[in-house]
Amino acid sequence: MSDLHFLGLGGTDEVGASSYLYRLAEGNLLIDAGARPGSIGDAALPQLGLLAEHPPAAMILTHAHLDHVGALPVVIRRFPKLSIYCTEATARIATLVLGDTLKVTTMQGQPLFSAGEMKRTLERLRPVPYFTRVSDHGFAFTLFPSGHLLGAASVLMESGGRAVFHTGDVSNISTPVVDAAWLPAAVTPVDAVVSESTYGDTLLPSRKEQVRAFVNAIGETLRGGGRVLIPSFALGRAQEITQILQTSMASGLLPTVPIHLDGLTRGITEAYEDMLPLLPEALQNRTKVSKQRPFLTGTVNLVKDKREREGILTSERPAVVIASSGMLHAGASPQYARAWLPHAENALFVVGYQDAESPGRRLLELQQGGEVMLPAQNGGKGGGGFEPVSAYSRVERFYLSAHADRGGLLGMIARYAPGKVILTHGELRARSNMAGYLNSKHDVGLPTAGELVPLKDSGKRRGSFMNTAPKKLEAMKERHARTTVKVRYDPETHEVRIALPDTLDGTLFGEGDYTLEVLRGKTSRVKLREHDAEAMEGHRQAEEDRADEEALS
Repeated sequence: MSDLHFLGLGGTDEVGASSYLYRLAEGNLLIDAGARPGSIGDAALPQLGLLAEHPPAAMILTHAHLDHVGALPVVIRRFPKLSIYCTEATARIATLVLGDTLKVTTMQGQPLFSAGEMKRTLERLRPVPYFTRVSDHGFAFTLFPSGHLLGAASVLMESGGRAVFHTGDVSNISTPVVDAAWLPAAVTPVDAVVSESTYGDTLLPSRKEQVRAFVNAIGETLRGGGRVLIPSFALGRAQEITQILQTSMASGLLPTVPIHLDGLTRGITEAYEDMLPLLPEALQNRTKVSKQRPFLTGTVNLVKDKREREGILTSERPAVVIASSGMLHAGASPQYARAWLPHAENALFVVGYQDAESPGRRLLELQQGGEVMLPAQNGGKGGGGFEPVSAYSRVERFYLSAHADRGGLLGMIARYAPGKVILTHGELRARSNMAGYLNSKHDVGLPTAGELVPLKDSGKRRGSFMNTAPKKLEAMKERHARTTVKVRYDPETHEVRIALPDTLDGTLFGEGDYTLEVLRGKTSRVKLREHDAEAMEGHRQAEEDRADEEALS
Protein backbone atom coordinates (compact mmCIF):
# COMPACT_ATOMS: atom_id res chain seq x y z
CA MET A 1 0.00 0.00 0.00
CA SER A 2 1.24 3.50 -0.86
CA ASP A 3 2.56 5.40 2.13
CA LEU A 4 0.73 8.56 1.04
CA HIS A 5 -3.06 8.62 1.24
CA PHE A 6 -5.79 11.28 1.26
CA LEU A 7 -8.97 10.94 3.31
CA GLY A 8 -11.62 13.64 3.00
CA LEU A 9 -13.80 13.93 6.08
CA GLY A 10 -15.89 16.74 4.57
CA GLY A 11 -15.63 19.45 1.96
CA THR A 12 -14.78 16.94 -0.76
CA ASP A 13 -17.87 16.90 -3.01
CA GLU A 14 -19.33 20.01 -1.40
CA VAL A 15 -18.43 23.50 -0.19
CA GLY A 16 -18.67 23.27 3.59
CA ALA A 17 -17.35 21.25 6.55
CA SER A 18 -13.86 21.15 5.03
CA SER A 19 -11.60 18.65 6.78
CA TYR A 20 -8.85 16.57 5.19
CA LEU A 21 -6.60 13.88 6.63
CA TYR A 22 -3.26 12.99 5.06
CA ARG A 23 -1.86 9.59 5.94
CA LEU A 24 1.89 10.06 5.68
CA ALA A 25 4.70 7.59 6.26
CA GLU A 26 5.68 9.25 9.56
CA GLY A 27 2.18 9.97 10.90
CA ASN A 28 -1.18 11.53 10.07
CA LEU A 29 -1.70 15.23 9.35
CA LEU A 30 -5.16 16.80 9.65
CA ILE A 31 -5.92 19.96 7.69
CA ASP A 32 -8.93 22.06 8.79
CA ALA A 33 -12.12 21.13 10.62
CA GLY A 34 -15.01 23.24 9.40
CA ALA A 35 -18.77 23.37 9.78
CA ARG A 36 -21.53 23.46 7.15
CA PRO A 37 -23.10 26.94 7.01
CA GLY A 38 -26.84 26.68 7.37
CA SER A 39 -26.80 23.28 9.10
CA ILE A 40 -27.12 22.70 12.84
CA GLY A 41 -25.97 20.06 15.30
CA ASP A 42 -24.18 16.97 14.03
CA ALA A 43 -25.37 17.69 10.48
CA ALA A 44 -22.96 20.63 10.42
CA LEU A 45 -19.90 18.50 11.16
CA PRO A 46 -17.45 16.55 9.00
CA GLN A 47 -17.05 12.79 9.54
CA LEU A 48 -14.76 13.29 12.52
CA GLY A 49 -15.50 9.78 13.77
CA LEU A 50 -13.07 8.48 11.12
CA LEU A 51 -10.23 10.04 13.12
CA ALA A 52 -10.61 7.29 15.73
CA GLU A 53 -8.99 4.87 13.26
CA HIS A 54 -6.50 7.44 11.99
CA PRO A 55 -5.53 9.76 14.90
CA PRO A 56 -3.64 12.86 13.73
CA ALA A 57 -0.11 13.63 14.94
CA ALA A 58 -0.55 17.32 14.11
CA MET A 59 -3.06 19.68 12.54
CA ILE A 60 -2.95 22.70 10.22
CA LEU A 61 -5.63 25.39 9.98
CA THR A 62 -5.43 26.98 6.51
CA HIS A 63 -7.68 29.95 7.36
CA ALA A 64 -10.43 31.03 9.72
CA HIS A 65 -13.60 30.89 7.63
CA LEU A 66 -16.44 29.00 9.33
CA ASP A 67 -16.40 26.14 6.82
CA HIS A 68 -12.74 25.46 7.75
CA VAL A 69 -12.62 26.29 11.48
CA GLY A 70 -16.14 25.81 12.91
CA ALA A 71 -15.59 22.23 14.16
CA LEU A 72 -12.10 22.77 15.56
CA PRO A 73 -13.14 22.49 19.25
CA VAL A 74 -14.86 19.18 18.47
CA VAL A 75 -11.51 17.82 17.25
CA ILE A 76 -9.73 19.10 20.36
CA ARG A 77 -12.40 17.44 22.52
CA ARG A 78 -11.21 14.14 21.03
CA PHE A 79 -7.48 15.00 20.88
CA PRO A 80 -6.82 17.56 23.65
CA LYS A 81 -3.01 17.61 23.16
CA LEU A 82 -3.09 18.13 19.40
CA SER A 83 -0.94 21.03 18.12
CA ILE A 84 -2.72 23.25 15.57
CA TYR A 85 -0.42 25.21 13.24
CA CYS A 86 -1.58 28.34 11.41
CA THR A 87 -0.48 31.88 10.58
CA GLU A 88 -0.65 34.70 13.12
CA ALA A 89 -3.58 36.39 11.36
CA THR A 90 -5.55 33.12 11.24
CA ALA A 91 -4.99 32.56 14.96
CA ARG A 92 -6.30 36.03 15.79
CA ILE A 93 -9.33 35.81 13.52
CA ALA A 94 -10.22 32.28 14.65
CA THR A 95 -10.95 33.65 18.11
CA LEU A 96 -13.73 35.85 16.73
CA VAL A 97 -15.17 33.25 14.37
CA LEU A 98 -15.35 30.51 17.01
CA GLY A 99 -16.90 32.96 19.48
CA ASP A 100 -19.58 33.86 16.96
CA THR A 101 -20.15 30.18 16.12
CA LEU A 102 -20.69 29.39 19.80
CA LYS A 103 -23.15 32.28 20.10
CA VAL A 104 -25.18 31.35 17.01
CA THR A 105 -25.32 27.58 17.67
CA THR A 106 -26.34 28.24 21.27
CA MET A 107 -29.19 30.46 20.06
CA GLN A 108 -30.23 27.61 17.73
CA GLY A 109 -30.39 25.31 20.73
CA GLN A 110 -27.65 22.94 19.50
CA PRO A 111 -24.22 24.34 20.38
CA LEU A 112 -21.34 22.50 18.72
CA PHE A 113 -19.01 23.07 21.67
CA SER A 114 -18.78 24.82 25.03
CA ALA A 115 -16.97 28.03 25.99
CA GLY A 116 -14.39 25.93 27.86
CA GLU A 117 -13.72 23.76 24.82
CA MET A 118 -13.29 26.88 22.70
CA LYS A 119 -10.78 28.28 25.18
CA ARG A 120 -8.77 25.05 25.22
CA THR A 121 -8.79 25.00 21.41
CA LEU A 122 -7.39 28.51 21.14
CA GLU A 123 -4.62 27.53 23.54
CA ARG A 124 -3.56 24.78 21.09
CA LEU A 125 -2.94 27.22 18.21
CA ARG A 126 0.72 27.46 17.18
CA PRO A 127 1.31 30.48 14.87
CA VAL A 128 4.10 30.02 12.32
CA PRO A 129 5.26 32.47 9.61
CA TYR A 130 4.84 31.83 5.91
CA PHE A 131 7.77 30.09 4.16
CA THR A 132 8.93 28.45 7.44
CA ARG A 133 9.56 24.71 7.18
CA VAL A 134 8.21 22.79 10.21
CA SER A 135 9.53 19.25 10.77
CA ASP A 136 8.69 18.54 14.42
CA HIS A 137 6.54 15.48 13.64
CA GLY A 138 8.74 13.43 11.29
CA PHE A 139 7.05 14.71 8.15
CA ALA A 140 7.61 18.36 7.18
CA PHE A 141 5.33 21.13 5.95
CA THR A 142 5.55 24.75 4.82
CA LEU A 143 2.79 27.36 4.65
CA PHE A 144 2.54 29.68 1.62
CA PRO A 145 0.19 32.68 1.10
CA SER A 146 -2.93 31.49 -0.74
CA GLY A 147 -4.46 34.91 -1.49
CA HIS A 148 -7.96 33.88 -0.35
CA LEU A 149 -8.04 35.77 2.94
CA LEU A 150 -5.72 37.58 5.31
CA GLY A 151 -3.57 34.82 6.84
CA ALA A 152 -4.86 32.09 4.51
CA ALA A 153 -2.34 29.45 3.51
CA SER A 154 -1.60 26.67 1.08
CA VAL A 155 0.43 23.73 2.44
CA LEU A 156 3.41 21.91 0.95
CA MET A 157 3.88 18.53 2.69
CA GLU A 158 7.06 16.43 2.53
CA SER A 159 7.09 12.77 3.54
CA GLY A 160 9.46 9.94 2.71
CA GLY A 161 11.10 11.86 -0.10
CA ARG A 162 7.77 12.71 -1.72
CA ALA A 163 5.80 15.96 -1.80
CA VAL A 164 2.10 16.89 -1.83
CA PHE A 165 0.71 20.40 -2.34
CA HIS A 166 -2.64 21.29 -0.73
CA THR A 167 -3.99 24.51 -2.25
CA GLY A 168 -6.56 25.29 0.44
CA ASP A 169 -8.95 28.04 -0.66
CA VAL A 170 -6.92 30.05 -3.13
CA SER A 171 -7.12 33.24 -5.21
CA ASN A 172 -4.73 34.49 -7.86
CA ILE A 173 -6.14 38.04 -7.82
CA SER A 174 -4.93 40.80 -5.48
CA THR A 175 -7.53 42.92 -3.67
CA PRO A 176 -7.19 45.99 -1.43
CA VAL A 177 -7.05 43.71 1.63
CA VAL A 178 -5.02 40.67 0.52
CA ASP A 179 -2.27 39.96 -1.98
CA ALA A 180 -2.62 37.22 -4.59
CA ALA A 181 -1.46 33.67 -3.90
CA TRP A 182 2.28 33.06 -3.95
CA LEU A 183 3.58 30.82 -6.70
CA PRO A 184 7.09 29.48 -7.26
CA ALA A 185 9.04 31.34 -9.95
CA ALA A 186 9.69 28.12 -11.87
CA VAL A 187 7.79 24.85 -12.26
CA THR A 188 8.27 22.89 -9.03
CA PRO A 189 7.14 19.27 -9.53
CA VAL A 190 5.33 17.45 -6.71
CA ASP A 191 3.79 13.98 -6.53
CA ALA A 192 0.24 15.22 -6.04
CA VAL A 193 -1.84 18.38 -5.78
CA VAL A 194 -5.07 18.48 -3.78
CA SER A 195 -6.95 21.48 -5.14
CA GLU A 196 -10.14 23.32 -4.32
CA SER A 197 -12.61 23.60 -7.24
CA THR A 198 -15.26 26.08 -6.08
CA TYR A 199 -15.32 27.77 -9.50
CA GLY A 200 -13.93 24.81 -11.45
CA ASP A 201 -16.64 25.25 -14.09
CA THR A 202 -16.37 29.03 -14.37
CA LEU A 203 -14.17 31.65 -16.00
CA LEU A 204 -14.89 34.71 -13.88
CA PRO A 205 -15.23 38.13 -15.56
CA SER A 206 -12.60 40.80 -15.10
CA ARG A 207 -12.56 41.87 -11.47
CA LYS A 208 -11.85 45.47 -12.49
CA GLU A 209 -14.96 45.51 -14.67
CA GLN A 210 -17.04 43.85 -11.96
CA VAL A 211 -16.01 46.49 -9.41
CA ARG A 212 -16.92 49.25 -11.89
CA ALA A 213 -20.35 47.72 -12.55
CA PHE A 214 -20.87 47.15 -8.81
CA VAL A 215 -20.15 50.80 -7.99
CA ASN A 216 -22.40 52.01 -10.84
CA ALA A 217 -25.30 49.85 -9.61
CA ILE A 218 -24.92 51.16 -6.04
CA GLY A 219 -24.83 54.73 -7.36
CA GLU A 220 -28.02 54.25 -9.36
CA THR A 221 -29.86 52.92 -6.32
CA LEU A 222 -28.65 55.61 -3.92
CA ARG A 223 -29.36 58.47 -6.35
CA GLY A 224 -32.86 57.04 -6.78
CA GLY A 225 -33.45 57.36 -3.05
CA GLY A 226 -33.08 53.65 -2.29
CA ARG A 227 -31.07 51.65 0.22
CA VAL A 228 -28.51 48.96 -0.60
CA LEU A 229 -28.01 45.71 1.30
CA ILE A 230 -24.82 43.77 0.66
CA PRO A 231 -24.93 40.39 2.44
CA SER A 232 -21.27 39.64 2.91
CA PHE A 233 -18.84 37.21 4.42
CA ALA A 234 -17.57 39.07 7.45
CA LEU A 235 -14.00 37.97 6.84
CA GLY A 236 -12.15 39.75 4.06
CA ARG A 237 -15.09 40.48 1.75
CA ALA A 238 -16.71 43.04 4.04
CA GLN A 239 -13.40 44.88 4.45
CA GLU A 240 -12.76 44.88 0.69
CA ILE A 241 -16.23 46.28 0.00
CA THR A 242 -15.73 48.94 2.66
CA GLN A 243 -12.52 50.01 0.90
CA ILE A 244 -14.26 50.11 -2.49
CA LEU A 245 -17.12 52.24 -1.13
CA GLN A 246 -14.82 54.65 0.72
CA THR A 247 -12.63 55.18 -2.33
CA SER A 248 -15.66 55.65 -4.62
CA MET A 249 -17.27 58.20 -2.32
CA ALA A 250 -14.01 60.11 -1.92
CA SER A 251 -13.61 60.32 -5.71
CA GLY A 252 -17.23 61.36 -6.32
CA LEU A 253 -18.28 58.14 -8.05
CA LEU A 254 -20.82 57.54 -5.26
CA PRO A 255 -22.88 59.99 -3.23
CA THR A 256 -21.69 60.28 0.35
CA VAL A 257 -24.07 58.22 2.49
CA PRO A 258 -23.74 56.19 5.70
CA ILE A 259 -22.00 52.80 5.39
CA HIS A 260 -23.30 50.58 8.19
CA LEU A 261 -21.43 47.44 9.24
CA ASP A 262 -23.61 44.95 11.13
CA GLY A 263 -23.28 41.46 12.54
CA LEU A 264 -19.90 39.74 12.65
CA THR A 265 -18.54 42.30 10.16
CA ARG A 266 -18.18 44.76 13.07
CA GLY A 267 -15.75 42.77 15.22
CA ILE A 268 -13.82 41.43 12.23
CA THR A 269 -13.31 44.92 10.81
CA GLU A 270 -12.04 46.16 14.18
CA ALA A 271 -9.65 43.20 14.24
CA TYR A 272 -8.41 44.11 10.74
CA GLU A 273 -7.64 47.60 12.03
CA ASP A 274 -5.42 46.06 14.71
CA MET A 275 -3.71 43.83 12.13
CA LEU A 276 -2.67 46.65 9.81
CA PRO A 277 1.01 45.50 9.74
CA LEU A 278 -0.20 42.18 8.25
CA LEU A 279 -2.26 43.82 5.48
CA PRO A 280 -0.95 44.59 1.95
CA GLU A 281 1.81 47.17 1.77
CA ALA A 282 -0.24 49.44 -0.51
CA LEU A 283 -2.99 49.72 2.11
CA GLN A 284 -0.45 50.38 4.85
CA ASN A 285 1.13 53.18 2.80
CA ARG A 286 -2.23 54.74 1.94
CA THR A 287 -3.19 54.73 5.63
CA LYS A 288 0.13 56.29 6.59
CA VAL A 289 -0.16 59.08 3.98
CA SER A 290 -3.82 59.88 4.71
CA LYS A 291 -3.32 59.68 8.50
CA GLN A 292 -6.73 57.99 8.66
CA ARG A 293 -7.80 54.57 9.86
CA PRO A 294 -7.92 51.98 7.06
CA PHE A 295 -11.59 51.04 7.46
CA LEU A 296 -13.39 52.83 10.30
CA THR A 297 -13.28 56.35 8.92
CA GLY A 298 -15.51 58.70 6.93
CA THR A 299 -19.16 57.62 6.96
CA VAL A 300 -18.47 54.07 8.16
CA ASN A 301 -20.57 53.18 11.19
CA LEU A 302 -20.57 50.09 13.40
CA VAL A 303 -24.15 49.14 14.31
CA LYS A 304 -23.91 48.82 18.08
CA ASP A 305 -27.19 47.20 19.10
CA LYS A 306 -30.71 46.15 18.16
CA ARG A 307 -32.12 49.62 18.80
CA GLU A 308 -29.72 51.23 16.33
CA ARG A 309 -30.47 48.50 13.78
CA GLU A 310 -34.20 49.18 14.08
CA GLY A 311 -33.53 52.86 13.38
CA ILE A 312 -31.65 52.00 10.19
CA LEU A 313 -34.33 49.53 9.10
CA THR A 314 -37.11 52.09 9.37
CA SER A 315 -35.18 55.08 8.02
CA GLU A 316 -35.94 56.18 4.45
CA ARG A 317 -32.53 57.85 3.99
CA PRO A 318 -30.28 56.31 1.31
CA ALA A 319 -27.62 54.15 2.93
CA VAL A 320 -25.48 51.05 2.38
CA VAL A 321 -25.51 48.13 4.83
CA ILE A 322 -22.82 45.45 4.78
CA ALA A 323 -24.01 42.62 7.02
CA SER A 324 -23.27 38.97 7.74
CA SER A 325 -24.06 36.30 6.74
CA GLY A 326 -23.14 36.38 3.10
CA MET A 327 -25.62 33.63 2.13
CA LEU A 328 -28.61 35.10 4.05
CA HIS A 329 -29.09 32.01 6.20
CA ALA A 330 -28.17 33.63 9.54
CA GLY A 331 -26.79 36.78 11.14
CA ALA A 332 -27.98 40.33 10.59
CA SER A 333 -28.42 40.30 6.79
CA PRO A 334 -31.80 38.46 6.77
CA GLN A 335 -33.25 41.15 9.03
CA TYR A 336 -32.42 43.89 6.53
CA ALA A 337 -33.55 41.70 3.63
CA ARG A 338 -36.98 41.15 5.19
CA ALA A 339 -37.48 44.91 5.58
CA TRP A 340 -36.01 46.14 2.28
CA LEU A 341 -36.63 43.42 -0.35
CA PRO A 342 -40.37 44.21 -0.74
CA HIS A 343 -39.63 47.77 -1.94
CA ALA A 344 -38.69 48.32 -5.59
CA GLU A 345 -36.45 51.35 -4.95
CA ASN A 346 -34.01 49.29 -2.85
CA ALA A 347 -31.34 46.82 -3.97
CA LEU A 348 -29.68 43.67 -2.69
CA PHE A 349 -26.32 42.90 -4.27
CA VAL A 350 -24.72 39.47 -3.90
CA VAL A 351 -20.91 39.54 -3.99
CA GLY A 352 -19.78 36.03 -3.04
CA TYR A 353 -20.32 32.32 -3.42
CA GLN A 354 -23.83 31.02 -2.65
CA ASP A 355 -24.34 27.44 -1.51
CA ALA A 356 -26.87 25.49 -3.59
CA GLU A 357 -29.37 25.36 -0.71
CA SER A 358 -28.81 28.86 0.66
CA PRO A 359 -31.49 31.59 0.64
CA GLY A 360 -29.03 33.75 -1.28
CA ARG A 361 -28.84 31.27 -4.17
CA ARG A 362 -32.63 30.90 -4.28
CA LEU A 363 -33.08 34.67 -4.24
CA LEU A 364 -30.82 34.97 -7.30
CA GLU A 365 -32.97 32.39 -9.11
CA LEU A 366 -36.25 34.24 -8.41
CA GLN A 367 -38.22 36.34 -10.82
CA GLN A 368 -38.86 39.85 -9.52
CA GLY A 369 -41.86 39.78 -7.21
CA GLY A 370 -41.36 36.16 -6.22
CA GLU A 371 -40.99 35.00 -2.65
CA VAL A 372 -37.87 33.75 -0.91
CA MET A 373 -37.77 31.91 2.41
CA LEU A 374 -35.63 33.79 4.95
CA PRO A 375 -34.86 33.12 8.64
CA ALA A 376 -37.70 34.46 10.74
CA GLN A 377 -37.53 37.45 13.07
CA ASN A 378 -36.42 35.25 16.00
CA GLY A 379 -33.32 34.23 14.02
CA GLY A 380 -34.61 30.78 13.30
CA LYS A 381 -34.25 29.53 16.89
CA GLY A 382 -34.26 25.77 16.86
CA GLY A 383 -33.35 25.78 13.18
CA GLY A 384 -36.92 25.74 11.79
CA GLY A 385 -37.99 29.38 11.74
CA PHE A 386 -38.34 30.64 8.14
CA GLU A 387 -40.87 32.94 6.55
CA PRO A 388 -41.65 34.00 2.95
CA VAL A 389 -40.55 37.47 1.86
CA SER A 390 -41.58 39.16 -1.41
CA ALA A 391 -38.64 40.38 -3.48
CA TYR A 392 -39.51 43.46 -5.56
CA SER A 393 -36.18 45.23 -5.09
CA ARG A 394 -33.30 45.05 -7.53
CA VAL A 395 -31.33 41.82 -7.01
CA GLU A 396 -28.05 41.36 -8.83
CA ARG A 397 -24.88 39.35 -8.52
CA PHE A 398 -21.33 40.69 -8.86
CA TYR A 399 -18.34 38.37 -8.97
CA LEU A 400 -15.99 39.65 -6.29
CA SER A 401 -15.03 36.15 -5.27
CA ALA A 402 -11.99 35.27 -3.17
CA HIS A 403 -11.63 31.98 -5.09
CA ALA A 404 -9.65 31.41 -8.27
CA ASP A 405 -11.68 30.44 -11.32
CA ARG A 406 -10.97 27.44 -13.53
CA GLY A 407 -8.19 29.20 -15.42
CA GLY A 408 -6.47 30.31 -12.23
CA LEU A 409 -6.67 26.85 -10.69
CA LEU A 410 -5.34 25.13 -13.81
CA GLY A 411 -2.47 27.62 -13.93
CA MET A 412 -1.55 26.93 -10.31
CA ILE A 413 -1.71 23.15 -10.77
CA ALA A 414 0.49 23.39 -13.86
CA ARG A 415 3.12 25.25 -11.84
CA TYR A 416 3.53 22.14 -9.65
CA ALA A 417 3.42 19.60 -12.53
CA PRO A 418 1.81 16.86 -10.38
CA GLY A 419 1.35 13.25 -11.41
CA LYS A 420 -1.96 13.05 -9.52
CA VAL A 421 -4.63 15.65 -8.80
CA ILE A 422 -7.44 15.39 -6.23
CA LEU A 423 -10.30 17.89 -6.62
CA THR A 424 -12.19 18.96 -3.47
CA HIS A 425 -14.26 21.90 -2.17
CA GLY A 426 -16.65 22.03 -5.12
CA GLU A 427 -20.10 21.01 -6.23
CA LEU A 428 -20.53 18.12 -8.69
CA ARG A 429 -20.65 20.26 -11.82
CA ALA A 430 -17.61 22.34 -10.86
CA ARG A 431 -15.44 19.33 -10.01
CA SER A 432 -16.49 17.32 -13.06
CA ASN A 433 -15.97 20.22 -15.43
CA MET A 434 -12.52 20.96 -14.11
CA ALA A 435 -11.58 17.28 -14.19
CA GLY A 436 -12.30 17.32 -17.92
CA TYR A 437 -9.56 19.90 -18.40
CA LEU A 438 -7.09 17.82 -16.41
CA ASN A 439 -7.70 14.26 -17.54
CA SER A 440 -5.45 14.40 -20.59
CA LYS A 441 -2.45 15.34 -18.48
CA HIS A 442 -3.08 14.06 -14.96
CA ASP A 443 -4.44 11.17 -12.98
CA VAL A 444 -7.50 12.90 -11.48
CA GLY A 445 -9.47 11.83 -8.41
CA LEU A 446 -12.95 13.03 -7.38
CA PRO A 447 -13.36 11.33 -3.99
CA THR A 448 -16.40 11.39 -1.76
CA ALA A 449 -16.19 12.00 1.98
CA GLY A 450 -14.77 8.97 3.75
CA GLU A 451 -13.01 7.56 0.67
CA LEU A 452 -9.32 6.72 1.14
CA VAL A 453 -7.33 7.67 -1.97
CA PRO A 454 -3.66 6.86 -2.67
CA LEU A 455 -1.63 9.91 -3.64
CA LYS A 456 0.24 8.12 -6.36
CA ASP A 457 0.05 8.51 -10.11
CA SER A 458 -1.64 5.39 -11.48
CA GLY A 459 -0.28 5.97 -14.97
CA LYS A 460 -3.78 5.40 -16.37
CA ARG A 461 -4.65 8.84 -17.65
CA ARG A 462 -8.03 9.04 -19.30
CA GLY A 463 -7.81 10.79 -22.63
CA SER A 464 -4.01 10.71 -22.69
CA PHE A 465 -2.49 10.33 -26.16
CA MET A 466 0.48 8.29 -24.84
CA ASN A 467 0.18 4.58 -24.12
CA THR A 468 2.35 4.17 -21.01
CA ALA A 469 2.53 0.38 -21.05
CA PRO A 470 6.24 -0.59 -20.59
CA LYS A 471 6.35 -2.82 -23.70
CA LYS A 472 4.89 -0.06 -25.85
CA LEU A 473 7.41 2.46 -24.54
CA GLU A 474 10.35 0.14 -25.10
CA ALA A 475 9.14 -0.61 -28.61
CA MET A 476 8.92 3.11 -29.30
CA LYS A 477 12.47 3.65 -28.05
CA GLU A 478 13.87 0.81 -30.23
CA ARG A 479 11.92 1.88 -33.29
CA HIS A 480 13.27 5.42 -33.18
CA ALA A 481 16.81 4.63 -32.03
CA ARG A 482 17.98 4.20 -35.63
CA THR A 483 16.14 7.19 -37.09
CA THR A 484 17.26 10.79 -37.46
CA VAL A 485 14.16 11.97 -35.56
CA LYS A 486 14.54 11.02 -31.89
CA VAL A 487 11.38 10.53 -29.82
CA ARG A 488 11.73 10.33 -26.07
CA TYR A 489 9.02 9.83 -23.46
CA ASP A 490 9.51 11.17 -19.92
CA PRO A 491 7.45 8.96 -17.52
CA GLU A 492 7.80 11.50 -14.71
CA THR A 493 6.13 14.38 -16.55
CA HIS A 494 4.22 12.39 -19.21
CA GLU A 495 5.84 14.48 -21.93
CA VAL A 496 6.86 13.35 -25.42
CA ARG A 497 9.99 15.13 -26.64
CA ILE A 498 10.94 15.08 -30.32
CA ALA A 499 14.51 15.92 -31.34
CA LEU A 500 14.61 17.10 -34.97
CA PRO A 501 17.54 16.30 -37.31
CA ASP A 502 20.20 18.99 -37.69
CA THR A 503 19.22 19.50 -41.33
CA LEU A 504 15.76 20.73 -40.35
CA ASP A 505 15.57 24.40 -39.41
CA GLY A 506 13.92 24.70 -36.00
CA THR A 507 12.67 28.22 -36.75
CA LEU A 508 10.01 26.66 -38.94
CA PHE A 509 8.06 26.06 -35.72
CA GLY A 510 6.69 29.04 -33.81
CA GLU A 511 6.54 29.23 -30.05
CA GLY A 512 3.36 28.02 -28.41
CA ASP A 513 1.50 24.94 -27.16
CA TYR A 514 0.90 22.12 -29.64
CA THR A 515 -1.60 19.27 -29.57
CA LEU A 516 -0.94 15.79 -30.97
CA GLU A 517 -3.73 14.14 -32.94
CA VAL A 518 -3.56 10.41 -33.72
CA LEU A 519 -5.22 9.59 -37.03
CA ARG A 520 -6.30 6.02 -37.96
CA GLY A 521 -4.04 4.70 -35.16
CA LYS A 522 -0.87 5.15 -37.24
CA THR A 523 -0.49 8.60 -38.74
CA SER A 524 -0.05 11.50 -36.30
CA ARG A 525 -0.44 15.23 -36.73
CA VAL A 526 0.98 17.99 -34.53
CA LYS A 527 -1.12 21.15 -34.48
CA LEU A 528 -0.54 24.56 -32.88
CA ARG A 529 -3.32 25.56 -30.50
CA GLU A 530 -5.78 28.01 -32.04
CA HIS A 531 -4.93 31.11 -29.99
CA ASP A 532 -1.21 30.47 -30.39
CA ALA A 533 -1.69 30.05 -34.15
CA GLU A 534 -3.46 33.40 -34.31
CA ALA A 535 -0.65 35.04 -32.40
CA MET A 536 1.91 33.39 -34.68
CA GLU A 537 0.05 34.61 -37.80
CA GLY A 538 -0.03 38.14 -36.34
CA HIS A 539 3.70 37.95 -35.71
CA ARG A 540 4.31 36.69 -39.29
CA GLN A 541 2.22 39.53 -40.76
CA ALA A 542 4.11 42.09 -38.69
CA GLU A 543 7.42 40.71 -39.98
CA GLU A 544 6.20 40.97 -43.59
CA ASP A 545 5.01 44.56 -43.04
CA ARG A 546 8.37 45.47 -41.55
CA ALA A 547 10.17 43.93 -44.54
CA ASP A 548 7.96 45.89 -46.95
CA GLU A 549 8.74 49.14 -45.14
CA GLU A 550 12.48 48.44 -45.32
CA ALA A 551 12.21 47.70 -49.04
CA LEU A 552 10.35 50.97 -49.68
CA SER A 553 12.90 52.98 -47.71
